[in-house]
Amino acid sequence: MIVFLLKLTVTWGLFALLFATLLRRETFFHANRFYLLGTATAGIFLALPVDWFAGLTDKSSLAVLTLPVATVVWQQAEEATNQWNRQGLLWMAYLMGAGLTLFRMLWGLSRLYVMAKEGKRQRLPDGCVLVTTAAARVPFSFFHWVFVPVNEPEYSGNYAKKAMLDHERAHVRGWHSADVLFMELLCIVFWFHPLAHWYRRTLRTVHEYLADAEASGQSDKKQYGLLLIRQAQYGVSLVCVNHFFQSPLKQRLIMLTKNASPVLRSWKYGLMLPLLTMLFPLTRQMPVREQGDARAQKMKDVYELSEIGQMPEFPDGQAALARFLGTNIKYPEAAKRDSAEGVITVMFTIDENGEVTDVGVPEGNEPSGADSGRRQDFQDEAIRVVKRMPRWSPALSTQHKAVKVRLTLPIRFKLE
Repeated sequence: MIVFLLKLTVTWGLFALLFATLLRRETFFHANRFYLLGTATAGIFLALPVDWFAGLTDKSSLAVLTLPVATVVWQQAEEATNQWNRQGLLWMAYLMGAGLTLFRMLWGLSRLYVMAKEGKRQRLPDGCVLVTTAAARVPFSFFHWVFVPVNEPEYSGNYAKKAMLDHERAHVRGWHSADVLFMELLCIVFWFHPLAHWYRRTLRTVHEYLADAEASGQSDKKQYGLLLIRQAQYGVSLVCVNHFFQSPLKQRLIMLTKNASPVLRSWKYGLMLPLLTMLFPLTRQMPVREQGDARAQKMKDVYELSEIGQMPEFPDGQAALARFLGTNIKYPEAAKRDSAEGVITVMFTIDENGEVTDVGVPEGNEPSGADSGRRQDFQDEAIRVVKRMPRWSPALSTQHKAVKVRLTLPIRFKLE
């Protein structure tokens, strides 16, 4: 989990930095909207402990035999209690935060439902439903519903009513509420992460730029800007809605009066490609490579599985191998303290004499569930014990000749 959060912070942070420095002042509002939605989603997928590009990595054509997973279990009553205390408190804190954030969203949605049910509804030609309700102080929208107050405020005039209605209908046509709900769910899951809230806030601001641009296009921009200034003191506090008087007012006025960005400036979005290229290594463990000549020398006499007539065998079989690993592997102390678990894959060669040689981890191997700080501990312990294995019965080729073969052995480190 720690590795995932670190990767997520790096990816989101770099995407946010690119937006803040080069893109947020441009008037490519639609592009900025999809940039924010796309990078928020991409950051999560890049941070997941999955090698999405495993098929693109350089792999040997050599087939290997994968042995059954060996599980190393460590248990101690007192330590297990301490682990539960630490993990339980962390999970309780997380669930409380997520629960409060979820409650906030559901409360806002329930208020919208009550307003829509009790208000006077009128369907407009473009498919919007105008809901007149005493609970609204100013117009706001949620999906195809546009809520307007029963009693018109003192500032309301014909132009003001039309401009605000055009603004909200722009939100409806753009399906901005779907973006808002997505960001609300993101902030429920990552309620503790400041960048999740940055994405939500920034995307809402871009929504306002889009609606302002469309609504002001029907009238004089100066007059529309004066309307924003006059009504700056009004607003609503409902969650999940788009409304006319959305802050920040200063930035909205700047973008409203700004000349359209030249098309040539769209090259800035192309910087996502080198940024993604730089982030790709985060999706996989960096391989530990040997020198090319040395690796080729080791591999040149290793046989393909199709050429093997009899597979190598640990003395007394698989059950004895499991006992050997369970007896000799010691659960790393640091992993015990951190309650870390994971699956490590070790690769090794059984030579013509049955000796265990060339022990290491496969290129691109990402231990499942292992934190970065403990991953190396697991690998070191697994490699140490595999190197101490007794002599195997070597593999035999189809011509009954003892040959080298390459094996992989998954080892699961598990706490109980």
